[in-house]
Amino acid sequence: MLAPAATFANKMNIENPELYAVFPFRLFGFNTPGKDLAFHAFRHRQDRGNSGWRQDDIFAAYLGLADTAREYIVGRAKNKNSDSRFPAFWGPNYDWIPDQDHGSVLLKTLQAMVLQTDGTAIHLMPAWPKEWDVDFKLHAPYGTTIEGRYRTGTMDTVTVTPSRRRKDIVSPNSPIR
Repeated sequence: MLAPAATFANKMNIENPELYAVFPFRLFGFNTPGKDLAFHAFRHRQDRGNSGWRQDDIFAAYLGLADTAREYIVGRAKNKNSDSRFPAFWGPNYDWIPDQDHGSVLLKTLQAMVLQTDGTAIHLMPAWPKEWDVDFKLHAPYGTTIEGRYRTGTMDTVTVTPSRRRKDIVSPNSPIR
């Protein structure tokens, strides 16, 4: 079982520390042994939400839950303050306006939906909705850049730099160059 503590009396925060094993520590994910522990912890977390610094979006992406991650980031992107001049001046959430934690979680989630790494393995589209098209260029460990185009549930193109990292791509349907 993943738990925030062996015992605790009054929970006074909105974080779900039991899921820190998913992110940021990456001990569990969509493709790891024991992933059922992480899925259970995610399903039974006490606090839920997709605003401010809450990380449910990120947890969903790292667990490969494409539909949940999509729902959370769409809600997060629509959440804006009508009194702010700029749409990316989110808040007030927990830190007042502009709340850049809100946007940071949005960006981190999108990246994790497109690309995740595990050692030298590079997983493409582990939590990306099949009906969403995307062009991307992201960095991976070991000085690697991945550029790709995803259309109607299929990778159209994938360019890996440096080329020696092509062998590390894990994707069921990617035309790697």
